[in-house]
Amino acid sequence: MSRRSGGIPEPTVKSGWEKVPPRTSLTPRLDLGVFELLDEMRWTKLNTVMMRAAIEMANLGKGKTHPNPAVGAVIARGARVVAKGYHRRAGLPHAEIEALKSAGGRARGADLYVTLEPCNHYGKTPPCTEAIISSGIRRVFVATRDPNPLVNGKGIRHLRRVGIEVRVGLLAEEAMAVNETYFTYMRRGSPFVTLKIAQTIDGMIGVKSGESKWITSHSARAMARRLRSEAQALLVGIGTVLMDDPLLLPIPRRKSHYLRCILDSHLRLPLNSRIVRSAESYQTVVYCVNAPTVKRKRLERAGVVVKVVGHTGDGRVDINDVIGDLASQQVMHLIVEGGASTLSSFLKLQLFDRLILFVAPKIIGSLNGLNSFAELMVGDLERCYRVRFTDIRRIGGDIMIEVRREK
Repeated sequence: MSRRSGGIPEPTVKSGWEKVPPRTSLTPRLDLGVFELLDEMRWTKLNTVMMRAAIEMANLGKGKTHPNPAVGAVIARGARVVAKGYHRRAGLPHAEIEALKSAGGRARGADLYVTLEPCNHYGKTPPCTEAIISSGIRRVFVATRDPNPLVNGKGIRHLRRVGIEVRVGLLAEEAMAVNETYFTYMRRGSPFVTLKIAQTIDGMIGVKSGESKWITSHSARAMARRLRSEAQALLVGIGTVLMDDPLLLPIPRRKSHYLRCILDSHLRLPLNSRIVRSAESYQTVVYCVNAPTVKRKRLERAGVVVKVVGHTGDGRVDINDVIGDLASQQVMHLIVEGGASTLSSFLKLQLFDRLILFVAPKIIGSLNGLNSFAELMVGDLERCYRVRFTDIRRIGGDIMIEVRREK
């Protein structure tokens, strides 16, 4: 992510929603060929157990491997696990290599279970396919192909050409879910967008006087910050900054591959805000439509990147320009945390994939409360925004609800 400031030229990557209809369910059939679909019918219970173990390994790297996907691998002889591995960070060995190194000579004649297609090209590390071939692995079970054009199908074809049996599609949907943001970015060319809201049971994110700390419990707030660790960018509107003076950092804190974004049409960001005071340590960008020279220079001296983008008819920052700019920086997962105006804008434009609500058992009422989507104007039920529930769970004394866009 560049720290250079300046206006954005015509984006080479659009927001992505213009040409690709939203997909609300990851389906392995988007990535499988005819032979892989036939394989789907022939998995044994043992195959499934081993691949599920590989998926558990992949989850250990989730949120830590950007721009690479999180991948897990298991080497087994029948029902006996010989070795496991996962990709820990970009530039370090891939999951297959970790497992092969751990297995040593025991890999010869064994089966390899891997959650994503092995690479067949040189990047920061050598091709995994060559290591698999030289190890003497007998069969390779691949959960799903890698949608990256550098890989897609090439690793599988190379292994098959040298006589290694490769079977594809085992627990594909579960494996793809681990890297849902990666698959979305590769397919659509734009980030996976999560809208996150902390609200009362009657849908209020604060009171009109400005108070909004704290609506949800410590447990819910901690989970929300952990969720940030899986994203490469977090975005809020200037109203949230003026009201709460947040730091917008994940847990654990990190300085690389994490961008704090503020929608601030007229560059009102206070120079003494915690975000500005920490901008030298944590990458921060302000998207605006009007950048007074003096204020801009003072923010840039503090380490803030100021980007002038297009505007909508009412003078607000054009969110499609913001999405396009983030996509060009390889941001695969963007979390939007408010406030009401920003959340309403993303919802109105249908620029989201997932909505996560942390709901506290509190009631404020509409007279003095600030509604989560205060700027939405729905005239009748036929025109309401439709979503579908995908997860509901209890977090401390609160409830977490996850919904996805309806097709």
